[in-house]
Amino acid sequence: MFFKPLVILMFVAISLPLNAMEFTWDNIGIILRNETKSFPNGGKYVSILQKGGFETSLGKYGSYECDGNMFYSKNSELERMLFVCEMTDQDGDTFNVLTSRDKGSDMDRALGIFSIIDGEGYWKDFIGTSCTYAVNQVDDTVFATAKCNTQ
Repeated sequence: MFFKPLVILMFVAISLPLNAMEFTWDNIGIILRNETKSFPNGGKYVSILQKGGFETSLGKYGSYECDGNMFYSKNSELERMLFVCEMTDQDGDTFNVLTSRDKGSDMDRALGIFSIIDGEGYWKDFIGTSCTYAVNQVDDTVFATAKCNTQ
């Protein structure tokens, strides 16, 4: 009787990923550049530069700068979005994230994914971490919150 629960407990323990962690992430930033190129078919290309600050549930906070672009269809639906961000935490450790957003029609609210693609110091162990975020925008101020899972 004692043996069966012990085997189940061992199986569950072995199945759990080692060192996996979940944490939250919040950003507030300002859009510094928002340039639009319109296409004859009604679509458009938008180039954006954004700066701001971040805070995590890991006790890490700092500043960031993101540069990226978005392509919209003639119906103003988001077709593709790609941003690269450089983050610097309170200890001076830097890391880079790659951000993408799902297709959709609303420019101001959307869901997306960002991944830590490079890092130094504290953030080196977080390379490959994926975060799902929601973003809202009021005028030139951008608010984002994310839930992250390490591998």
